[in-house]
Amino acid sequence: MQNLGFKDGTHTHIMCAFSAGFVATVVGSPVDVLKTRMMNASKDQSANPITVCRDVLANEGAAAFYKGFFANFMRLGCWNVCMFVTLEQIKSLFV
Repeated sequence: MQNLGFKDGTHTHIMCAFSAGFVATVVGSPVDVLKTRMMNASKDQSANPITVCRDVLANEGAAAFYKGFFANFMRLGCWNVCMFVTLEQIKSLFV
């Protein structure tokens, strides 16, 4: 923190928690979309992950893996803020 010029405080915790939520959404969103597409595949469609990925890329493009990104980010970002800020406040009581 000190190397980047940040002070240990609530603002830093909130910024870091939102950043962690953003990274988690960037990494996890394609997997969530793939899982949802596999679960919603009809009986005549293949639910093979490779086939589903190929079909999504061919028909909708790579951006389709990030459908619902904002909603997912708001869910993860808000959860991370609540969790990490609460954790840091509890830790400060015991230090």
